[in-house]
Amino acid sequence: MQYKLLLGNQVYSGWSLSFGLVFRHFNIDFEHQVVPLYTNEFEQFRKQYFPARQLPALITDEDGDRQVIWDSLSIVEFLSDHHPKLEIWPSDPGMRAAARSLCAEMHSAFKALRSSMPVNLKRNYAAFQPNEEVRSDIQRICALWRWVRELFVSDGPYLFGDTLSAVDAFFAPVASRFRTYSIDLDEQSAAYSNLLLQHPATLEFIEAAQSESWRMEHNEFDLD
Repeated sequence: MQYKLLLGNQVYSGWSLSFGLVFRHFNIDFEHQVVPLYTNEFEQFRKQYFPARQLPALITDEDGDRQVIWDSLSIVEFLSDHHPKLEIWPSDPGMRAAARSLCAEMHSAFKALRSSMPVNLKRNYAAFQPNEEVRSDIQRICALWRWVRELFVSDGPYLFGDTLSAVDAFFAPVASRFRTYSIDLDEQSAAYSNLLLQHPATLEFIEAAQSESWRMEHNEFDLD
């Protein structure tokens, strides 16, 4: 099966970072294309790959039979179904259920954090001060990270042990936000966040983002 992963601007697209990480960490062969968000190219993407409306989107081809898979949860479930030996989800049923719950919450919640701290892999805002709602989101995320380690007695560097899984990839954009906006974290959360940012696939993604020339003004702030 051939995979084509359509990504949004790598500077600004957190979900694109997640799936760049998944594909590269698990050595799944794929090609990718960056589609600049909210441009004529983006509108053409919506027409060509209907019913997908947002990026990333996964285009599969098996003997000429093309399928369009959109939405981050659907993409990761598709990859897990087609590559069961890779353990994209934790193999233990209890851990797998917890990982899916975490991914689902990351996928649908934390609206204050998303709106006030958009992904921007080119900037660092030392003067950013989160409001009460954003602080609540940050506290919830760090509490979830601690909960996983306490519940499953995980001493590995990743949430569910020694190896990265889908849930870690889903939190990589959050880690990038914490660095961009200079968020103070507890020691354990900071170590985990830095681990995600130092993954070779994350570093490769960030390096590619640095070369992009597109600029989205609503993701840029005048902060020191």
